[in-house]
Amino acid sequence: MIVVLNLFDLIPGKEAQYAEYLRRVQPILDRFGAKCLLYGLTKMVYMGPCTQQYCGLIAYKSLADLRKLSHDEEFAKIRPLRDNSTQNYILTAIEDFQTMLHAAEYLEKGGNKSEPLDATS
Repeated sequence: MIVVLNLFDLIPGKEAQYAEYLRRVQPILDRFGAKCLLYGLTKMVYMGPCTQQYCGLIAYKSLADLRKLSHDEEFAKIRPLRDNSTQNYILTAIEDFQTMLHAAEYLEKGGNKSEPLDATS
């Protein structure tokens, strides 16, 4: 599973434009089997310099599915709605470990980013 972390601020006065993006992106996400795990407002920053007002976590079955969505013609048509109504946008794709123990073992082996994660061991 791949989870995409979206952190962003809305440009004042562009709320309706971003709302239109949300309405139009959902059917595209559905078509690619993506699932919204969480979408909402940041209520408190406990640590670090993150100041973005909005946060979203979207799960994809694979990195290939995320890539397909990113290059989809219908998505390309609505992407300007998002890009022109947001600022301070951070988008990060995260590959999951099966457990935190698997993450610890990965780190103990050197945490080499070039090696694929083995989430089944």
